[in-house]
Amino acid sequence: MQIIPEPKVLIVQALGFLLVLGVFKYFLFQPILSILETRRKEIASEYENAEVQRLTAEELKAEYERHLAKIAEETRTKIADAVKEGQAMREEILADSRTQAEKILSRAQDEIARESEKAMVELKTKVADLTVEAAGKIIGESMDDQKHRQMVASFIDGLDEVKQ
Repeated sequence: MQIIPEPKVLIVQALGFLLVLGVFKYFLFQPILSILETRRKEIASEYENAEVQRLTAEELKAEYERHLAKIAEETRTKIADAVKEGQAMREEILADSRTQAEKILSRAQDEIARESEKAMVELKTKVADLTVEAAGKIIGESMDDQKHRQMVASFIDGLDEVKQ
């Protein structure tokens, strides 16, 4: 027993299938394909945007690194300038200190010279007084004080010339 389909049924079923296929194609496959195409375009657009953002991020990173390098160079330059300025200030302070020390030393030497002169004058006066007294005692007569001083002063001056 073999069942043979009737040709009318086959034709109706074939036409029904084609009709369903046409309806599906028009109402189902077209919108689905349209949605898929739209989605494909959105994904492609997202990839393009991501690539643009990646390139922008790389450019920003490179710019940031250049900026950091520039800041580092400026920092090194400022440090070097500060060191140079510090050394210059050190030299200036040392020079001022030397100048002040030389002035103090010069004043001290002048003071010593004045004190030495003063001591020499006092010594001459005392020697003259002692000499006058001694001479007065030896001679036995009293010479006037002015004459004795002149004699002692000329004697001491004579000693100073011999020293030199």
